[in-house]
Amino acid sequence: MKKLSYLLLCLVVSVTSLFAQTAEIIDNAENPTYSPDSAYVAFTRNNDLYTFRVADQQEIRLTFDGNDTILNGRSSWVCMEEIFGRGSRYKAFWWSPDSRRLVFFRTDETGVPLFTVTDSPGQNGYVETLRYPKPGNKIPTMKAGIVNAEGGNIVWANIDDRQEAYLGLPYWRPDSKAVWVQWIDRAQQNYKILETTIDNGVVKQLYAEHQDTWISIDDEPRIRFLESGKGFILQSDKSGWNHLYLHDMNGKLLNPITSGSYTVRQVVDVDEKAKTVYFTCFKDNIGCEDFYAARLDGKKLQRLSFGNFSHKVTISDDRKYFTTTYSNAVTPPKRDKYTIKGKFVSREYDADTVPVTSLAEFITIKSADGKFDLPMRIIRPPHMEKDKVYPLKIDVYGGPGNLIVRNDWIAPNHDTRQYAQDGLLQVTMDHRGSGHNGKVGQNDMYRNLGYWEIKDYTHCVQWLVDNLQADSTKVMITGFSYGGYITSYALTYGADVFTHGIAGGSVTDWGLYDAIYTERYMGTPQNNPEGYKNSSVINHADRLKGQLLLTHGLRDENVHAQNTFRLVAAFQDLGKKFELMIYPESRHGYRGKKAEFSRGENAGFIYNYLLEKPVSGEMR
Repeated sequence: MKKLSYLLLCLVVSVTSLFAQTAEIIDNAENPTYSPDSAYVAFTRNNDLYTFRVADQQEIRLTFDGNDTILNGRSSWVCMEEIFGRGSRYKAFWWSPDSRRLVFFRTDETGVPLFTVTDSPGQNGYVETLRYPKPGNKIPTMKAGIVNAEGGNIVWANIDDRQEAYLGLPYWRPDSKAVWVQWIDRAQQNYKILETTIDNGVVKQLYAEHQDTWISIDDEPRIRFLESGKGFILQSDKSGWNHLYLHDMNGKLLNPITSGSYTVRQVVDVDEKAKTVYFTCFKDNIGCEDFYAARLDGKKLQRLSFGNFSHKVTISDDRKYFTTTYSNAVTPPKRDKYTIKGKFVSREYDADTVPVTSLAEFITIKSADGKFDLPMRIIRPPHMEKDKVYPLKIDVYGGPGNLIVRNDWIAPNHDTRQYAQDGLLQVTMDHRGSGHNGKVGQNDMYRNLGYWEIKDYTHCVQWLVDNLQADSTKVMITGFSYGGYITSYALTYGADVFTHGIAGGSVTDWGLYDAIYTERYMGTPQNNPEGYKNSSVINHADRLKGQLLLTHGLRDENVHAQNTFRLVAAFQDLGKKFELMIYPESRHGYRGKKAEFSRGENAGFIYNYLLEKPVSGEMR
């Protein structure tokens, strides 16, 4: 046994050393990714795709036409941001389970407009350009290719490219004999799963879906194969709520697994032997994520979690137990172990054993039209006086499906405590389309961004004024990115209610943001001119009457500083007073010293205009 252990240790050391040598050799490459059997490393360099054979340290070039506009195995900026996710780091290639092949996307950005970003460093300044399609512009074209790890001919998926479209994350079939490619048209209303053979690229349609509003195609897992190879589970919100559907391997729908007016969040595990799917969902209490089980045939839906808590769940490898870490706004986290049938076994952690203080409470109110529940997380100043009103600070994000209010524990940080102590009423809000109310709530926002957020937030403010001593003359709203858009829109379009705002990294006109995100919800400026006009902050600039602080990173390649500067120009032409803070050498979000400075600026704004007192202690 000792000899075997020693040999295993030597093998681990040898493999680790080899990995380190390999990483060093290809250090100048992008996204080096080991094959499942660790025999190869795939990577991109100068927009071409390569493999590196570990055994003899041999580099193999797989594509040969990469240039500034042809990207092999590397995604365009807009697809990285809106489809593959920032965590992909532009990676657009994927190993087959048997390690013999790669599927990759070839993206052609020819004709996609260049956007120029400038900044201030150095004697001659800083300039960078990127291909950035804005609404109505030409978009990248994409092809899916399959190539052997040792190189050779590329098999191209025979997907009709006459229609403008995007490709989403591909899924290798578990037997490595085919690739499933997600396809969606430019309008993002028609979605398909296309099975592509590895030998000749012949395509077979397995699934098709149409929605009259939009279908989101992103990096969230949509497909889960059964281990038996007899089918797959598909997630879709086509009913108005995200649910699970069981299909056979030819795409035939066998049955819905879940249904009803609630949202499935995540598949945690599938136990085919027990014919059971375990998943989390928003079902019993708004803002709380619960743990459920259902049979693959859609029967015997069972709640395994408990109480009015948000649960984060893991399942043991033998599927006999699950562990949940749970909390709510006023209850610190506990972690308990249960049998998979829901019987308590043991407590593993209890935050009550250490001193904790809750400042928050979670409530919901009905929307003005009575159709939806609107959640708020509230932190009141301590010792509120009965006949006194308190300035209100509202944190938002907004946008379809973006949920920021949960009924879970968040330990108050220094700033939160200090603001409360100094008399500030702090509230985080979500709207009808945030995700709490499923796709049903989001659909109201189609071709009309901004309107329903402001309508719902205004209703929440009125409730706070009527019921929680909020000062209607000091209603501040703040957010970044889409939250910056909502903030600047609230101070213009919603100026009769919102009196103060700090808007960071803001979209100020949807014609200035990227095509994939914007057209998903708004269509194009050509087919929805009224929607673009009505949702534009710039078009409502004349309504500004409160105090607005605009901030933006000068090097922001995501939401371009152009957005803020266009709004600034409109305010100046109208003679409107506002505040502006630009952050050189900063992108979409501020880091380091710039972040520290921004925190101080925000505190100064709040103490000056809302609390009307000097900035407290460490808030300076």
